Amino acid sequence: MSNYHLTHFRMALIGFLLLIVGTVQAQTVKGNVVDATGEPVIGATVKESGLPSNGAVTDLDGNFTLQLKGKSKKVEISFIGLKTQTVDVSKGNVKVTMQDDATSLNDVVVIGYGTVRKKDLTGSVASIGADKLENLPVASVGEAMTGKLAGVNITTTEGSPDADVKIRVRGGGSLSQDNSPLYIVDGFPVSSISDIAPSEIESIDVLKDASSTAIYGARGANGVIIITTKSGHEGKTEVNFNASMGWKKLTKEIKVMDPYNYALYQYELGGTNYGNYDDLEIWKSVEGNDWQDQLFGRTGVQKQYNANVSGGTKDFKYNVGYARNDETSIMRGSGYSKDNINAKLNANLNKWLTLDFNARLTYAKIRGLSGGAETNQSNAANSIVASTISYAPVDPLTTDDDDEANSTSTRRSPFQRIDATMKEARRFRQDYNAGINWKPWKHVTFRSEIGYGWRYENTDNVWGTDAVQNSKYGYNGMPQLRLERKDYRNWRNANTFTYDNNKLFNGRDHINVLLGHEWSSNKETNRASTSVAFPATMTMAEVLANAAAGTALPNETDILADENLLSFFGRVNYTLADKYLATFTLRADGSSKFGKDNRWGYFPSLALAWRLSDENFMKGSSKWLSNLKLRLSFGSAGNNRISSGLLTTTYSMAAASGKHPGFNETSASMIEHGTYLANPNLKWETTITRNFGVDYGFLNGRINGTLDLYWNTTKDLLMRAEVPSQTGYSYQYQNFGQTSNKGIEFTMNAAIIDKKDYNLTGTFNISWNKNKIDKLNTDNPWQSSNFAGSTFSKYEDFYVAKGSSLGDVYGYKTNGFFTAYDAVNNPTGELVLDGTTWKLRDGLKDNSPTITGGNYYPGGLKVQVDENGDPIKQKLGNTVPEVTGGFGFNGKIKNFDFNVFFNYSLGGDVVNGTKLANAFYHGSARNYNLVADFNSSNRYNWIDPATGLNIGRPSTSTIAAYGGADALIQRLNELNANANIYNPAAVSNMQIIDYAVEDASFLRLNTLTVGYTFPKKWMKSIYLTSLRLYFTAYNLFCITGYDGYDPEVDTSSKNTPMCPGIDYAAYPKSRTFMVGVNVNF
Repeated sequence: MSNYHLTHFRMALIGFLLLIVGTVQAQTVKGNVVDATGEPVIGATVKESGLPSNGAVTDLDGNFTLQLKGKSKKVEISFIGLKTQTVDVSKGNVKVTMQDDATSLNDVVVIGYGTVRKKDLTGSVASIGADKLENLPVASVGEAMTGKLAGVNITTTEGSPDADVKIRVRGGGSLSQDNSPLYIVDGFPVSSISDIAPSEIESIDVLKDASSTAIYGARGANGVIIITTKSGHEGKTEVNFNASMGWKKLTKEIKVMDPYNYALYQYELGGTNYGNYDDLEIWKSVEGNDWQDQLFGRTGVQKQYNANVSGGTKDFKYNVGYARNDETSIMRGSGYSKDNINAKLNANLNKWLTLDFNARLTYAKIRGLSGGAETNQSNAANSIVASTISYAPVDPLTTDDDDEANSTSTRRSPFQRIDATMKEARRFRQDYNAGINWKPWKHVTFRSEIGYGWRYENTDNVWGTDAVQNSKYGYNGMPQLRLERKDYRNWRNANTFTYDNNKLFNGRDHINVLLGHEWSSNKETNRASTSVAFPATMTMAEVLANAAAGTALPNETDILADENLLSFFGRVNYTLADKYLATFTLRADGSSKFGKDNRWGYFPSLALAWRLSDENFMKGSSKWLSNLKLRLSFGSAGNNRISSGLLTTTYSMAAASGKHPGFNETSASMIEHGTYLANPNLKWETTITRNFGVDYGFLNGRINGTLDLYWNTTKDLLMRAEVPSQTGYSYQYQNFGQTSNKGIEFTMNAAIIDKKDYNLTGTFNISWNKNKIDKLNTDNPWQSSNFAGSTFSKYEDFYVAKGSSLGDVYGYKTNGFFTAYDAVNNPTGELVLDGTTWKLRDGLKDNSPTITGGNYYPGGLKVQVDENGDPIKQKLGNTVPEVTGGFGFNGKIKNFDFNVFFNYSLGGDVVNGTKLANAFYHGSARNYNLVADFNSSNRYNWIDPATGLNIGRPSTSTIAAYGGADALIQRLNELNANANIYNPAAVSNMQIIDYAVEDASFLRLNTLTVGYTFPKKWMKSIYLTSLRLYFTAYNLFCITGYDGYDPEVDTSSKNTPMCPGIDYAAYPKSRTFMVGVNVNF
């Protein structure tokens, strides 16, 4: 080659290399991303436009570096809660300021077997995002949700560590069956969400109408709550740690008689164990035992820790979390600990296959008692919690051992009993779910997922000598032992085909088609063993370690029939021009709980939506109207929540408290048929829902929310019906009846102030729901709560019939109390003396004593009666609130942040069973304390303080001492001129009266949080991403007129669903103060 050509070749080569270098340099771009306040956005995703696989993540200072591979010269930057931006980087380095996405219309909402943008929703869905959860150190998911979701009513039934959380979506439609929603955690159906660590939750989505829930068919009639846990993300590993410590105290005590009033009441009943009348003054100087304080007065201590590690690459992402909650509760001997481990992995195996795996493990240990009856008791009337109100505040001066029912030598105080009771429950749960996605062609995805769950609940109960006073197993006064073992297993497999194309007709339309198949199986086994009559000298630890030292009662084993479900489903979502949306869903479910002719249920739904704000004729309003969408839906969902095995006669081992055959004075095991008569004709309970909704947004989304109107009808109710005793059974499940729920839901969110150094946002929601029983063919409309056993002579306190509503409580309205007739001073008095017996004066008709004990006494309770004098049983209220909701504010002032949230309830009543059970003389049970309403300064009195004589139940000598009946009556009326309530000694029987049916409306300051985040520049020097200290208070105050511990209570509906809203023997709720720290590495 000539020098000439060589020179030109070298020059061309150098030029080409320089061009390549220049090109390479032009393809590398750097940038800095900050938010509207100027703070760096850490972890924002930066992707090259047109090449989403090429991306980067911003660092601690909001910086990123990305080498471009395409020709677009643009990058797309996104971050949760901020508007996604596409930025031109052709000129090199850029600085990007991201704005808050107040409307969140592009937020992804989880729906059945998929996700959808909020703007594309056609159904009624309420959501809570991670931003609403991350700064609240709540102990349970129920606490996190309370009051924050319109149409979702959450009631923590009492205050114990393992209290049931009752969740109702739009009221629920069933009467006698479980109205709880379906719970889905990371795609896996679970029976409860109480064991989910709140720190692991990414989002909570509640599906409320049929267009949303029909995809779940059989299980979606009462709504669906979908919980998605945190996933890993591309970028460097991040570590988050949170620790907090809290202190709990009892919020209030129920006021009961003090020692003096109690001793005076005992004297009024005819007892002298507390001294003669002249001696009673000494009790005014005696403090007495405050049993509520002794059992619930200690300071509980709560400790919470959680750590989370997440990160990954483009092809592998991971998130692993651990949470521990440890609590010493306010009740003596009670507390719990809970450990949660959650692992979530996502892997791209190749360009067609992706794999995801999730594992959750939970171990909980609950110590001590909850409210209600202990396991060896038939009802709650004799429970330790109930006795904190009823037990005598002081011991008598003398005791009558011949009267066993009232003798203090045989009765034991709540303190003695709780120290002689040991209960420990150990619960372990593990759930595994794996899924694989195959994308063989564009727009097409096949997914198969399989899940397995196993849990056990083991409970050990030991009662020492002092705790065995009224055992349903007998053998009182001798230690007892009961071991319970429950085992649950479930399997699930779901396979889906999805076609998703958002480029139809040159990008105008979007279609998503889902087809799927699913099967699931559940198995449950329950075992229990009971031993009694251990030597009285044995301690509880010795009893637990030496079970053979007692007398074994027959073992109880219950192996339930398998619950199997086979399903086929499909859904089509179509969006036309990004303005007109339609969703059609159909699911078919086959359940093993129904006979072959009724096994399959079919549940269709249709929803339509119109994004009115995107129409051309609305463009003129775009400056103030940022979103307006109308939604309309109609559909059905099913309910099969009955026990398995009701199609054929089933047998089980008889309970330990049953009547067993005996051989050589030893009870033998016995198989017996159940209490339910089989019914092979059972079929699905079906709920039809109709929903009209409006999504709105104003001022670029700074004000946004929803309005929904719904009407749900549930038909073919699965009802437990009584059957004639000649059948040998007590009940049979049948399909009959229809209920409806109509309501309105409204939510509003507002960005009130949005400045660099300070901001304020607010949220408000309100729901109104009215339940009605449209049809119910039953011979007996009365339901009995039986909450206190034989304490009350008759219940039949809830009326369930056509035209009524669930929660209608019936009883008698009080009409004051009887007084003695005096022609001059009390001409309206009803009673006259006939010797030493009071009777109704001539011409009056009032048979109130037929429900209060049978005898007339001055000061005796009167109720409203009819023209014949018979007591009128009538509606006293309804225990289901009609209006519920919540409102709150989030704010920031420089580095300080705060959150305050209230929840409220209006229009519901509570039957204050605790007050009613301690408002009368229990037959012959004398030594029971009463509530403070019956202090002598407030009630009708029989004892004349001037003489110490009982002039309400006078003897012949007492009448003579006053110079005759007229003078005695005059003194009795004079003494009680200012009495406000009846004399409990005059009432020896009691039924439900309006005195105990109280308005349960309330306004509660549920949470108050104040935090401080240290400046990021300080954190760099100690290699932290962020550091935040906070203080949180829960249940800070509750404004209510309710006399009980707390108006948000329900101790009855778990066992008697048609009798909700009873407050009896409830573990009281507490107030909590916590301090904590959040650290990010």
